Amino acid sequence: MSGVSTATILAGASLALTAVGTVMSIGGQQQQAQSNQGLYAYQAAVARNNQTTANTLAVDAETRGKAEEDRQRRKTALIMGTQQAALAAQGTDLEGSPTDILGDTAAVGELDALTIRSNAAREAWGYRVKGVEYGNEVALANARVGSSGLSALGVGASLIGGAGAVADKWYRYSSSQKDSFGSIDDLIAAKGIG
Repeated sequence: MSGVSTATILAGASLALTAVGTVMSIGGQQQQAQSNQGLYAYQAAVARNNQTTANTLAVDAETRGKAEEDRQRRKTALIMGTQQAALAAQGTDLEGSPTDILGDTAAVGELDALTIRSNAAREAWGYRVKGVEYGNEVALANARVGSSGLSALGVGASLIGGAGAVADKWYRYSSSQKDSFGSIDDLIAAKGIG
């Protein structure tokens, strides 16, 4: 051997591995941050699409409701026309009780039309509420994207922890060498370095 002890090699390897471990820890934090940012950006995009869909469904519910309400009013008008024709065919005067029948038909028909409108409005409102919920999910995911970057505190903690471990190992190594050779300068001189 060239005079380098196994303890010296192991101490040097320990120092190097501790330094490499610190660098890898920081790299792992960076990869995790990038992965989280991608995940949160994806979640924001999905929520944004869901919000758009919910808003589209709300407009569709209102449109369908309006069409159904109009259809109900036309149906009521047809029923009233059929009733008027039947009453006239019987020779009934369209005053008094016959007009009560027509009035009742009109009232029930209008109630049905307004019920259809109300149901459509409730359905649209439900979709709009869901759209707001999705909008909140977008905001939350975007906030997470912004806050999920590489943390200076996390990197600093890794660097300080790694530097402390390297310093501790160096101190122990140099102390053991000092006991053997008197000082690090004696060690350097003994090895013929410098």
